[in-house]
Amino acid sequence: MSLARFTVAALILAAGILITRSIKAAPTPEEHQPLRNFPANIAEWHGQYLPFDDGTEDLGVDDFTNQEYFGGDRPIELYIGYYKDQRSGDAIHSPKNCLPGSGWEPVRSARLQIGSAASPVTVNEYIVEQGSQRDLVLYWYQTHGRIVASEYAAKFWFVADGLRGRPTDGAMIRIWTTARDGEERAEARATEFARHVYPEVTNFLPR
Repeated sequence: MSLARFTVAALILAAGILITRSIKAAPTPEEHQPLRNFPANIAEWHGQYLPFDDGTEDLGVDDFTNQEYFGGDRPIELYIGYYKDQRSGDAIHSPKNCLPGSGWEPVRSARLQIGSAASPVTVNEYIVEQGSQRDLVLYWYQTHGRIVASEYAAKFWFVADGLRGRPTDGAMIRIWTTARDGEERAEARATEFARHVYPEVTNFLPR
């Protein structure tokens, strides 16, 4: 990232923090279905709970699910983390920051279209590597009917909702699969799964 772009990004984040501190107490979001009830059956995939490694679960989330789904040519992991109020200090953790901290090095990143032409949905795609292992990760932010890929867009809507007196809750959705069978096959598998997942997520978040 160039110095100019870094400076602009830093100023945006600083402004967001200052504005956030000036926001009045936001209303409590509506109740939502517990994420532990997220469907174990997604199209041809069947999921089961996947325990975290020690310490990984402590991300400040108010609700989450972490499942591994089988049924395709390779397993797919799904994590959904929900935060009721991002002003409290427990903001959504971006995989862009967490993955390198867990030993996963980014190989390449891109934006991927998983929606339709009539209803486009754009998410983040990351190819990551740890030793000889190479995996593919999709992730996005979802709340109040909005799906965004950009961390800056997610921060913008969080601040905008707070300024309008709306709840500042939000969720991060992450899909993970091996790229051992090739990046193209991994992308096709994760994309198809994501197309079935994001409509379901809507049913588990406050409107």
